[in-house]
Amino acid sequence: MALENRSLEAGTRLVARYKDQTYSAEVVHTEDGLRYRLEDGREFKSPSAAGSAVMGGVACNGWRFWSLEGREPARKEPKANGKGKRSKFRTIKKLPNQQGLEEGQVRYFCSACQKSFIVEDGQEPEACPEGHTNDDPED
Repeated sequence: MALENRSLEAGTRLVARYKDQTYSAEVVHTEDGLRYRLEDGREFKSPSAAGSAVMGGVACNGWRFWSLEGREPARKEPKANGKGKRSKFRTIKKLPNQQGLEEGQVRYFCSACQKSFIVEDGQEPEACPEGHTNDDPED
């Protein structure tokens, strides 16, 4: 959840998820004013500079990158159907754009491996070339 209150006080703990890792920063008061200190001890003048450091120098909006500790958005769970069971997540789906294919071919996409692949028209793939199926749970 983005930081809405931009008047953060010293002692405030911030967290962010980036590339499946959790990072934290603490707002600290120094001789030069408020700074954003990462776990490795590096200090930055703004949450954007701290977020950029986490991302390896890629510019970012720190107010959107960081969340207050304990207020991270919950992971999205599959919605339950009317019978109390989770609905299946479709890993493999037919792509709407079928341009550039030879006649008799259909392009599908696997959300598990993030790759598209081609099958013969009239066939419904049970798995992608990497082996992912529609029954695979998504992490």
